[in-house]
Amino acid sequence: MNTSALRHADEPAPGVGLSYRMVAPSRADTPRIARDWVVSVLRSAGYAGLEERARLCASEVVTNAYRHTDTAEIAVEVALARDRVTVYVSDCAPEHWPQGGGLGVFATCGRGLALVAACADDWAAVAQGGSVKVVWFSLVPG
Repeated sequence: MNTSALRHADEPAPGVGLSYRMVAPSRADTPRIARDWVVSVLRSAGYAGLEERARLCASEVVTNAYRHTDTAEIAVEVALARDRVTVYVSDCAPEHWPQGGGLGVFATCGRGLALVAACADDWAAVAQGGSVKVVWFSLVPG
């Protein structure tokens, strides 16, 4: 039985106001592990309708951290709010800023941030101090 169907419309989803965090080594399998983890958190918290967009965006942002930085670890945080879910991906390579745009129709790489921009309701890349970069995206249910 789908327990989300039993909630009243004005009740928050389970876990609203909470955040979940994972830290993983920067390895080739980390994007898969991170996207599966993000989807698991969203399902458990009652945000199953955001799964596919979250899976794609998390995969792209974590893949960028793995492929384009020399960071030892990648951190992923999922923050749950009543009106949105925000996923933060942090690495220790603030000197490597995400690049995007200007790609040809047949480009085989470099489309990740364009996909994030198309699928997320909002996103940005920000520096935290001199040693951490965070790329985040938000998804709004409905």
